[in-house]
Amino acid sequence: MGQRQPETFLRFKTLECYAKKMMIAGILILFTGCASGFTTLAPIPSEASQKLGPASGKACGTILIGPTLYNFIPIMLDSRMERAYQAALNEVPGSTALVNVTMHEDWFWWVIGTTRCVTITGEAIR
Repeated sequence: MGQRQPETFLRFKTLECYAKKMMIAGILILFTGCASGFTTLAPIPSEASQKLGPASGKACGTILIGPTLYNFIPIMLDSRMERAYQAALNEVPGSTALVNVTMHEDWFWWVIGTTRCVTITGEAIR
């Protein structure tokens, strides 16, 4: 019986060390994330700008791995606003900006991630 105590103590110490390592890894994963800065979509139009008609553009981005709370691999997620704005400008030939801009975001969850789509609409100007 006296010989088993050191073995039990070592097992407990190994388990305690493993638990500490897992807790540190969990805290690091919890506080690590992706971030981006603010984005200006539409420049201020001049008084002499000419209205060309309505325009609309859509772009999507995906964030992968697991349920929504645990997603951590972004794919084209941060650039979707700029891409939607550029798609709206490309819809009307000769347009340089949009005025009266609205944004609509849709998202859907699929088994290994979430896809978020942004639709930018406005009036194209030159």
